[in-house]
Amino acid sequence: MPTKPDYTDVAHIGPDALAGRYIRRFWQPIARSMDIGAGRAMRVELLGEYWTVYRGADGGAHVCQDRCPHRQTALSLGWVEGDCIRCFYHGWKFDGAGQCVEQPAEKNSFADKVQAVAYPVQEYFGLIFAYLGEGEAPEFPRFPELEEAEGIR
Repeated sequence: MPTKPDYTDVAHIGPDALAGRYIRRFWQPIARSMDIGAGRAMRVELLGEYWTVYRGADGGAHVCQDRCPHRQTALSLGWVEGDCIRCFYHGWKFDGAGQCVEQPAEKNSFADKVQAVAYPVQEYFGLIFAYLGEGEAPEFPRFPELEEAEGIR
């Protein structure tokens, strides 16, 4: 058994693996924009994990962890209310930033203490991109030469 961590493993992409932490430091395409209509949620598997992607009533896309922090039910099974997603199991409601904003049968002050992990999102060229890494998201890369190009993208 090696006594030092093995940093040569670049094949695994889990959140704790070296390659997984590295690749999450870049914007990742997570879904096609056309697949997620307003008021819809979808479960997506990317980088060995599941994510919930949904589009709020205002048309903005949101990406958050797949599991509700309360009882670990898939948030993608829930329903979209305005720009929030409500958990199917106990009805906890989370806004686009992951903050719990409503908990049926609980005191209002308790909702302030609960947060789901939400990720920065950009829509570009018909794709929804998410920054899944730690810390501040880097500037989203733009490709002006493709934006000005004629034809099918």
